[in-house]
Amino acid sequence: MIISKETLELLIEKGEIKIEPFDRALHKSLAYSFTLGNMLSILKPVEFIDGGNRPDYEEKEIPEDGYILQPGDFVVGYTREKVTLNNKYVCLLSGRSTQAQLGLDVTQSSFLAEPDTDNVFALEINNNTRIPIKIYAGMKIAKGIFLEVSA
Repeated sequence: MIISKETLELLIEKGEIKIEPFDRALHKSLAYSFTLGNMLSILKPVEFIDGGNRPDYEEKEIPEDGYILQPGDFVVGYTREKVTLNNKYVCLLSGRSTQAQLGLDVTQSSFLAEPDTDNVFALEINNNTRIPIKIYAGMKIAKGIFLEVSA
């Protein structure tokens, strides 16, 4: 069952789910809007990526005036918010339609935060257009829907 805004805020008060920092202005009736943190992981240039090994990334802080994501570019970003779930809850992540309509994809595959998650969310950010897109730390980047795991 999808957890409503009222129930989620009650669970946060009880400490069963944590979103840090939590901002009521980012909380709609069924989803919480997560914001982009200030760090990106950018693949280091290589001849090819060996799918059997973790590639090397360069960590880069997003400048105050934003980061230009070129057409076809891929970076890993992280939510500003850290989420802690106990063993009874999950969070489904998706991109926000306002960002998707710009051609920005943020969840290539990692869309499920499982029970006992205690971390920020990694976002696979890709520019699917032929036009550069500027992204900023603090921008609304993804939304999460919380669900209770059935017994």
